[in-house]
Amino acid sequence: GGWGAASTMTLVWSESLSRLDVPRAGTFDTVCAADCLFFEDYHGALIHTISVLLSDSGKAFLYAPLRGGSLDRFLERAKPKFEVERVERYSEAVWKAHEGALEGARA
Repeated sequence: GGWGAASTMTLVWSESLSRLDVPRAGTFDTVCAADCLFFEDYHGALIHTISVLLSDSGKAFLYAPLRGGSLDRFLERAKPKFEVERVERYSEAVWKAHEGALEGARA
């Protein structure tokens, strides 16, 4: 067995986006996004766009810094549409690099 296929695309988030607007909408097993939560005016559009893309069993992984509370506000807003889990230490290697960067910034 192989890993299957992966694809990427640039996509403008919109609360009016429909499955007709996106090739293969509703078929994605995984959606990944990073550092997308700072501008809270776009939270609703991002939540809707992810829901348009994901298959019924799909999962979204969002990576975001703890900056000004926008992550927590996004998660609260996403809860009615998605099962939400917040994980801070998802990788020991990443966590150690993060701690090292913090130590370097303090020095």
